[in-house]
Amino acid sequence: MNIYQTRLQILRHMMQKEDIDIYLILSTDPHLNEYIPDFYKIRVFMSGFNGSAGILVITQNQAFLWTDGRYFLQAQKELEGSTITLQKQDQNNHFLKWLQTLNFKQKLTLATDFTLLPLSLKQELNSQNNICLKHKDFISSFWQNRPLLSKNPIYEHEENFAYPTRLEKINLVREKMKKIKAQNHLISSLDDIAWITNLRGNDIEFNPVFYAYLFLNQNEILLFTDLEKIDFNLKNKLAKDFITLKNYEEIHTHLKTLKNTNLLIDETKMTALLMQDIDQSVEILNHTLPSTILKACKNSKEIANIEQAMLQDGIALCYFFAWLEEKLNKKEKLSELDIDIKITEFRARNPLYISNSFATIAGFNANSALPHYKATQSNFSYIEGNGLLLIDSGAQYKNGTTDITRVIPVGKVTAEQIKDYTLVLKAHINIASAVFPKDIAMPLLDSITRSILWKEQLDFAHGTGHGVGYFLNVHEGPQSLSYSATINDKNKAKIGMITSIEPGIYRNNQWGIRLENLVLNCKIENPKETNFGEFLYFKTLTLCPFERNCIDVNLLDEKEKQWLNSYHQEVYQKLSPYLNTKVSRWLKRKTQEI
Repeated sequence: MNIYQTRLQILRHMMQKEDIDIYLILSTDPHLNEYIPDFYKIRVFMSGFNGSAGILVITQNQAFLWTDGRYFLQAQKELEGSTITLQKQDQNNHFLKWLQTLNFKQKLTLATDFTLLPLSLKQELNSQNNICLKHKDFISSFWQNRPLLSKNPIYEHEENFAYPTRLEKINLVREKMKKIKAQNHLISSLDDIAWITNLRGNDIEFNPVFYAYLFLNQNEILLFTDLEKIDFNLKNKLAKDFITLKNYEEIHTHLKTLKNTNLLIDETKMTALLMQDIDQSVEILNHTLPSTILKACKNSKEIANIEQAMLQDGIALCYFFAWLEEKLNKKEKLSELDIDIKITEFRARNPLYISNSFATIAGFNANSALPHYKATQSNFSYIEGNGLLLIDSGAQYKNGTTDITRVIPVGKVTAEQIKDYTLVLKAHINIASAVFPKDIAMPLLDSITRSILWKEQLDFAHGTGHGVGYFLNVHEGPQSLSYSATINDKNKAKIGMITSIEPGIYRNNQWGIRLENLVLNCKIENPKETNFGEFLYFKTLTLCPFERNCIDVNLLDEKEKQWLNSYHQEVYQKLSPYLNTKVSRWLKRKTQEI
């Protein structure tokens, strides 16, 4: 019996004692973050599966883990020996649908920790006729040596990078509140709080945010957080901006004081436990958070800073990829772990560098077929022989957040690998060069990307792109380039949104290819027509060459060649003045016209 079987056995014994039929473990924290600190990695503790997304369901006789296409292969490996059955999650296979298939004469009791349960999911569970829902935290009682939460300081996003000021942002939110007649507003999502307050932290790896709640009305601004993490000078500055500081736990007491009023929330960004503190006399207004749309649409100053961050990131990448090519040509022994160390080292030379924006993915050959593969000290490959090396990486700078994926040939590459690379590049170009109506639901644009691959009966099991924050979360809503995303008013294409474009092809146990740039939604300044509404285009922000040795030029049409040559010319013109002679020569060779 391995450690995960033992933990399941302990949990089942506790469930039996309290007549619990099903226990639900989610991959989140009290603020529903995608990336979470080790303290909240309960699903990892109970199953061994280390991906960022997954739902673990335990009954007395069985255990299932649902996760999406990014993690099928990884989960298959990591669940071995745990007795947990992998469920490949898609629109037709979800744990809620599984619940509906259970037929019992009496209701089943499903327990979960409401501290971590999204309010929207609680409502769905309550709508299941065969389920009785209970709040229960079993895990805390037997998780020994549980990691501690961070005590890292909260700091200010400096004025020369943060626009508008925090008071101006609060006033923008208050104006939106007035329009929907919201008297009070509770914000639980950490990137919204960081954006509104122009504060940053380090409570979650890779995301410069801090644990807090923000409560607003037209008269007061209350920030609930760990007050020990704010120094004297910052407390004074916040006080001058009329922000009252309160201890993190006091949010529950404060919510209980609300009576005969209304409260603006976003149910998708709220936990069930918070809502239990709210009196029934309080009318709940469920809307997309005003700050979610405001921060998604970057202003001109933010865009200028982001373009500078992309320039500096591109310079670091040139030095890194030139170094990597030299080492590979010399047949020096390198591992996937070395990639993370070295690419971080080059980025960290920038004085505005704060951290990586996610865990670097460096996968060689079969490992590159795992979209979210992470090399570890106990599980990594050496980069030797022939094949493809996929590197997905990014950084948090004070002036922007970056995210880029490139694939590098190692030794000799096959005709099939070159064909796959070229098809992914064609898919990337197809969407990167698209023109589309303002306010179109961005998930609808995903088919423009995939149409190239669908012609070859190819596809990939993740979205084409995600929104990106401004020195904030590398995955930021509301927009999404994914045909599986819900079509709604939240994800309309707006000017100033920054989104990734990252199509791929993954061949199980062979290789994976993903090519990613970040793009900006821009208005077409000189339209051909004016009677059919405004149209937008994607301006590419990322500056880094694609791999010419992996491209079958015969598969590209003239427009694709023109796009690629134009992009490479821009990369060379913008980056070469900042490179030494050796690396400049390397870039010149990589950006030659095809």
